[in-house]
Amino acid sequence: MAAPTEQKKVSRIKEKKKLWYRILAPALFAQKELGESYLDTPLSAMGRTLKVNLKDLTGNMKDQNVYVKFRIVAVEGQTLRTKTLGFEYTVMHIKRLARKNVDRLDDTFTFTTKEGLSVIVKTLLVTLHKTQRSLQAKLRGILHQDLEEEFAKSDFDTFVSNLVSQRTIGSIRKKLTKLYPLKDVIVRVVLLKDQQETNTPVQAQEQPLKEVQSA
Repeated sequence: MAAPTEQKKVSRIKEKKKLWYRILAPALFAQKELGESYLDTPLSAMGRTLKVNLKDLTGNMKDQNVYVKFRIVAVEGQTLRTKTLGFEYTVMHIKRLARKNVDRLDDTFTFTTKEGLSVIVKTLLVTLHKTQRSLQAKLRGILHQDLEEEFAKSDFDTFVSNLVSQRTIGSIRKKLTKLYPLKDVIVRVVLLKDQQETNTPVQAQEQPLKEVQSA
């Protein structure tokens, strides 16, 4: 009598089920939804960075030339939490500001916030006409001093919030224009110092994210 045929064992690999995770801005931007990411595990999104147009966060068309940089830092259920790393004006916007017969004064500073964070700040002053170097030095000195004082009394999120609302630049501009009329006063880049050389992939976009993708 023939032995019964043994059934072949079939190994089945369980596929991980992917889910949609909402990405939220920090409290600084009222925890507004930045987009969604389709993930098999939310931990794979930790540390990713993304750029979002400031206009999409404030609803103000005047903010369309600025991008805010965020990093995903925490998971709560099916929600990904972020922190603000900084912001920057678009290159095209900066180029449009400097025309003929004006002086463009660019500076880069490093400041320390109230909570001890080191921040890189790049500023831009555009004069109405050509100016002497002695006057340029005075304008730069006032800008540096006022920003340093602002950082010393503010944490990073408060400083960014005051820049977005134009509160900080408004008061500095009034002081500078008493010395010489200016066309523009801009803090064009703000970035936490330890993030300036990060290798984390960045996704720039015009509209809110639908999915954050790694490079």
